Amino acid sequence: MKKVLSLVALLGALGGAASAAPYYLPSPAGGELTPYDWQPAYSIEGLYNFAAEDDEADTYGARLVFSLYSNAVSTVRHEFSLSAGYEGGTEKNQDIRVESTRIPLMLGYDANVGLTDHVFLDLGAKAGYAWRLAEFEDKTVEPSGDDLDTSDKVHTGGFTFALDAGIKVQCSDTLYVKVGYEFSRSFYNRKEHVALGQHSIVVGFGARW
Repeated sequence: MKKVLSLVALLGALGGAASAAPYYLPSPAGGELTPYDWQPAYSIEGLYNFAAEDDEADTYGARLVFSLYSNAVSTVRHEFSLSAGYEGGTEKNQDIRVESTRIPLMLGYDANVGLTDHVFLDLGAKAGYAWRLAEFEDKTVEPSGDDLDTSDKVHTGGFTFALDAGIKVQCSDTLYVKVGYEFSRSFYNRKEHVALGQHSIVVGFGARW
């Protein structure tokens, strides 16, 4: 009986000490983001495109980009994007005038390789569909009779892809700027299966939340 009473007294003393001592819930390990932390990002990019073919027009335009960005503390940060653009321009020479409009819609992936804490090498690839309207005017043909229009309009579209490389600079926790080079090629669905390429200078800025 004495042993039982002694055990009860000991448990009571331990319980009183425990209730008197402060108790803290363990804090979750915090700080760094994980690869599963994705941030939405929105950006606008301006482009100047040099046509790879001599008889095509150089164009310029802009595109809007929505992306999901992995801001984990890592050497390589992944980014998946959806972009839509508008480009246009006119090529003029002695024989022909070409007015070209292009609207690409593409899905992309970028690997952002950290060079410093705020500077990244951006290597990306995109693919999708591009709509194209081209108007050709042959200046060597004289209009005659009722035919006063010497131009020809072509509506077409097809698969397009782009490869790009550039530098991204993180200006703050949310804002960044980008400058880079991009090569793209489009395969338009016409009887002659036209494939047109262009070299582009890209400058843009964006924000992440």
